[in-house]
Amino acid sequence: MNIAVTFKHIDSSDAIRKYAESKVLKLEKYLNNILDVHVTLSMERVDHKESGVAQIKLSAKNLNVNAEEKSADIYSAIDLLLEKVEAQIKKHKEKIRRKEHAEEGAGAAEPDEDVSNLEVKDDYERQPLSVKEALHKLEKRNKDFIIFKDKESSKISFIFREEDGGFSLIAPEL
Repeated sequence: MNIAVTFKHIDSSDAIRKYAESKVLKLEKYLNNILDVHVTLSMERVDHKESGVAQIKLSAKNLNVNAEEKSADIYSAIDLLLEKVEAQIKKHKEKIRRKEHAEEGAGAAEPDEDVSNLEVKDDYERQPLSVKEALHKLEKRNKDFIIFKDKESSKISFIFREEDGGFSLIAPEL
């Protein structure tokens, strides 16, 4: 990462430069592909009062950030500026996470195989059952499986008939 600190209308100081650089380096914990950062520090006079102004231009692989903050002194302007940049980076990363999550969900909704011959059935027990009750209903109906809500765990469970005539239970961990 290339960091450049420029001073305008203010004497350049190694202490201020090092402070700004150390704050910028902390951004790497949020964004690890930062290419260039240009920080401009200046003093402005407004209504006979001087205030510190900090500006930043940050270039990363897929992100450009421009921000400016003013404060009573240059150190607090730097702090406010970096808080603003951190917020923008976090917002950008969250936006990317939401987009990736939406794409994963869309990908799951579009299976590779043709499912036009898939028959949807509304065949499950609406009343909570114990495992014994579900097994009894399965045997009574002469079906291959039953989906039910377990009375004890309140979780959806699935009992099915094995090829050898035995039964198996699929239930989420308790």
